[in-house]
Amino acid sequence: VLIPTAAHIRNLNAARLAADVMGTPTLVVARTDAEAAKLLTSDIDERDRPFVDYDAGRTVEGFYQVRNGIEPCIARAIAYAPHADLIWCETSKPDLAQAKKFAEGVRRHHPGKLLAYNCSPSFNWKKNLDDATIAKFQRELGAMGYKFQFITLAGFH
Repeated sequence: VLIPTAAHIRNLNAARLAADVMGTPTLVVARTDAEAAKLLTSDIDERDRPFVDYDAGRTVEGFYQVRNGIEPCIARAIAYAPHADLIWCETSKPDLAQAKKFAEGVRRHHPGKLLAYNCSPSFNWKKNLDDATIAKFQRELGAMGYKFQFITLAGFH
């Protein structure tokens, strides 16, 4: 379930303030899960409204149903970029074309913004990519601006 874009930005700013007050060197990473998310807590933020499926109605819990995909990820990342050091778009599978579209969408508005990519062990790498693409995957991500590439551990993300 996504929270409104403005709420996420408030959380990013709160993290930065806490780090600054404590004098702790910190990199603030803004993550978006809008690629797979299907629900939103509120449509209060106008930046989220283009992705709300008002025809689908709300769930019994009151959540709005949203259209997911790379476009809402890009929209959220553009909004988060001034408030974070790195931008991370969580994806469901390794996909260089999707990574490129995200990077270009963000950097069109925020050139030079550092990007993060989760090279997840839960991806079915062999199902989605051939051996040659797997071998060059990290190098190509780096060329797109994904300077922080990491592997999450089960139970720690």
